[in-house]
Amino acid sequence: MNMKAIFENARKIGCLSFSTFESNNIHARIARFFGYDDEGLYFLTMTSKPFYRQLVGSGKLAVCGIFPSGAVFAEDENGMPLMQPGFTLRITGDVRQISQEAVREKAESDHAGFKFALYDISRYPAARVFCLYRGKGEIFDYDFEMQNRDHKLHRTRFAFGGEHYNHAGCRITEVCNRCGACMEICTFKAIMAGNPYTIIGERCDECGSCMPACPEGAIIEPETM
Repeated sequence: MNMKAIFENARKIGCLSFSTFESNNIHARIARFFGYDDEGLYFLTMTSKPFYRQLVGSGKLAVCGIFPSGAVFAEDENGMPLMQPGFTLRITGDVRQISQEAVREKAESDHAGFKFALYDISRYPAARVFCLYRGKGEIFDYDFEMQNRDHKLHRTRFAFGGEHYNHAGCRITEVCNRCGACMEICTFKAIMAGNPYTIIGERCDECGSCMPACPEGAIIEPETM
């Protein structure tokens, strides 16, 4: 997945949760990316804000959001929530501040997003631009009621700026005896018969239902992204 596709998904959501770390605490606020290029994703904050101090201090950022709203539109006969199809986006990575001169250069190169940034800086002199230049993330495309396809999930992971990611999903080891108990209990249609059985990571919700169902203990937990 290229930077344009990542940005377009972020823009479709609009405002996202931006989380930072300071003094053993996680802090979150709502913000948005205003642009992208081959170097990364760009956003603004002010030097007067704790957000700025935390970005400079740790150089780390985590972002997440959901489209459409994630609101529950109904419940089934068991009280389980029913949700319209949509997707979530999450990214975690490293940020750096962009110099005012670099912002002007990008704006002069007819980059629409940076024209906005330059205008905002002219109104708010404390405004500064940051770039999420290295990171990894995931588009978690869900259709839990299977309105548009025959399975609930499609997960797409990506990385940029030299970062790497681990694949999604629980994993089945060679201990598998091919009994099929895991496939029977999986409601995400994420398990394929074979020798051994395998889990389709892009469909796996990592719900863990298959793990206690396996009589051989052949299924192991997923890795952190």
